[in-house]
Amino acid sequence: MIIKSYLLERNISEIDECFATLIYGENIGFKDDIKYQIKEKYKKVDKISLNQDDILKNSKVLTEQIENTSLFSKNKIIFINQVSEKIKKILMDILETPRNDLKIFIFADTLEKKSILRSFFEKSKDLKIVPCYQDNERTLAEYLRKKFAGYTGLTQEIINLLIKNSGLDRKTLSNEIEKIKSLFLDKKIKSEKIISLINNPYNLDFDNLRDACFSAEKDKLNDNLGNVALQNEDAYFYLNSLNYRVEKLIALSEQCNEYKSVDMAIEKIRPPIFWKDKPTFSKQLKKWNISKLNQAKKHINTTEILVKTKLHGCGDVLIKNLLVKLCCIANATS
Repeated sequence: MIIKSYLLERNISEIDECFATLIYGENIGFKDDIKYQIKEKYKKVDKISLNQDDILKNSKVLTEQIENTSLFSKNKIIFINQVSEKIKKILMDILETPRNDLKIFIFADTLEKKSILRSFFEKSKDLKIVPCYQDNERTLAEYLRKKFAGYTGLTQEIINLLIKNSGLDRKTLSNEIEKIKSLFLDKKIKSEKIISLINNPYNLDFDNLRDACFSAEKDKLNDNLGNVALQNEDAYFYLNSLNYRVEKLIALSEQCNEYKSVDMAIEKIRPPIFWKDKPTFSKQLKKWNISKLNQAKKHINTTEILVKTKLHGCGDVLIKNLLVKLCCIANATS
């Protein structure tokens, strides 16, 4: 049975009564959003994630996960990623026998009309399939309004600019949204700052500087500092980006103390961390603790005061000095 992607996005409960759902298509950003909604909806349910390669290497791994039951949870969810026709027979055999205590979510790239797996789901009354086609300007405009609910200053001009610069790619747009949220922590969007922020190569370079700094990669930071031209007028963006990273690491450190696991802390943190950034945060968490993060906050605040007062014309130099200080703190043993 086919479900329109926009219906599922509006109401994830469309797949509640279904044993298995196939979510396929070229829209990676949309599929990531749906996966996040599923995880949020079934927070208290055991979750297992497998890739097609895992199943091809060991055809029994999927059957074993389905048959294994937990002493702590009656239900289970299995995510199967990067699926193609290669494992269609394995999947179709398993899906012939539905179970009430299990839900399976299958994520695939583009599947042709002649795909046997796609046809199997489309014709079934008990299974559901969600095609995820590329977004258009209307769907992305709705997406932006939803993501910036509670923010002021989001005009149609800003929406059009964001969509144009994303190339109609939801994944790219999601990254831009995170940048904007890190800049406007007071939830008051200022259009004049958006233009200098969106897809600015200098800001992309600063992301690399920030990550090298918090990861205690001194040599990489020194090399990048010599090659990157920071913009004096963007000093407040840089400070907000650094402060946002410190606050995120503090929240993650607190989660680590609760769950006693870096991976679990990263998985549970809200708002969620993009999958591609998880290794970076994991590395940084091993370098920082609450005491060192509080030191970092003091240095950021001191630099912000200097930028706002007598040294406001030297913002680029102050930011570089700050990055070096923070990297030294990250490298410290206590």
